Amino acid sequence: MGVDYMRVFAVSGVHHSGKTTTIEYLIRELVRRGYTVGTIKSVHTEKFSIDRAGTNTDRHHAAGAATVTAVSDAQTAIMHSGRLAYDDILRFYDTDWVIIEGAHREPYPRIVCAGAEHHIEQRFDERTFLICGAVAAELDSWRGVPVIDATSRAKEVVDLLERSIPEPGPGERFEATVHVDGEEIHMVPFVQDFVSRTVLGMLSSLKGCNCGTEFKIEIRRF
Repeated sequence: MGVDYMRVFAVSGVHHSGKTTTIEYLIRELVRRGYTVGTIKSVHTEKFSIDRAGTNTDRHHAAGAATVTAVSDAQTAIMHSGRLAYDDILRFYDTDWVIIEGAHREPYPRIVCAGAEHHIEQRFDERTFLICGAVAAELDSWRGVPVIDATSRAKEVVDLLERSIPEPGPGERFEATVHVDGEEIHMVPFVQDFVSRTVLGMLSSLKGCNCGTEFKIEIRRF
């Protein structure tokens, strides 16, 4: 892996809210700044498949293969049966940034896209740091969160991205491990850092919890 730390965020919104268009402008500006970018698209179409019926790879899948990979000089496509968790998908990525289109229930920093003000609240949560889309023609901010049109102000949006999701400097990174019934749950560095900062933020408010270098928390369900 060539990238030590991936910065991940979601672009969420109702149907036809401008998510894909916003992402296109963000990708171009991030690439212009020298970053590598990966994307993930959440698809809600029932029985969606990127493969076509009757192809050789489709026949492999129909015969029972759990994972099928198609390789050509132009592209490599890995097709896995069933829905993978985003954390598992991110294990395949080696880019500076990953943008997830959709994923409004996932715990990632979030841009909400909206065509009208009443659409914002359907996807807005405490992780939302920016609102984009056509609603920017009507609003400058909403509940204290800036509203910016990425199609005309992409540089400003990416400036905000870099501030809102900073790459940790030397000595600022965290490692975290989670075990469920004795089995370790894999987490990519971004999720490890996110979990660590969330937990440490809560612990910092407790009396007698001094700043340390190693913490152990055990949770049992009864």
